[in-house]
Amino acid sequence: MRLHRLETLQMMLENSIRTTNNHGRNLSILFVVILVATLGVTANQAYAMGQAPSTCSNRYDGTITAMKITVGHKTIDPIAQPGVTFHLQNNKSYTVTFTIHTPNQSSQNNTQNGTTWYDTSAPGYQLGTCVSNTGADQNVTVTMTESHPANLAPQTTQNVAWNTMVPGNIAYNVTWVNPSK
Repeated sequence: MRLHRLETLQMMLENSIRTTNNHGRNLSILFVVILVATLGVTANQAYAMGQAPSTCSNRYDGTITAMKITVGHKTIDPIAQPGVTFHLQNNKSYTVTFTIHTPNQSSQNNTQNGTTWYDTSAPGYQLGTCVSNTGADQNVTVTMTESHPANLAPQTTQNVAWNTMVPGNIAYNVTWVNPSK
């Protein structure tokens, strides 16, 4: 489908060039075609590492109502402490547990079993996930263990945000440090 759109845009550009000698207009059209093509490719690649919300069936668009981060024996609440930063050795991991509260109706205005969706902005983590067996007015709890992403350099602070379709990010920072000897 993306290829078909790009071919159509290319044909429109070629027809425009043939039918007019106005160079300014041709450059404007070329700019618009490139912009539209770029936006189409970007939108198609946005969820390349995970599921797009549109792939979740009968979606319940809830909000994250609770979250805790467990680092060793320490527990952090990024809702109570927005933007909190914690340090973690590159060879260690931490656990994120969060709860999404679903609304009374799905995106298709029913109460049948469906899914809810969440994602994270952190590179190297699982992006865009549909959680199955979700229903109306439920608390859906997700637990994930996160470790140092392979594509992230040591001694780096990583900004992490968790999102659902309902506005409101929960963000925190992890400063990954080399293990002490």
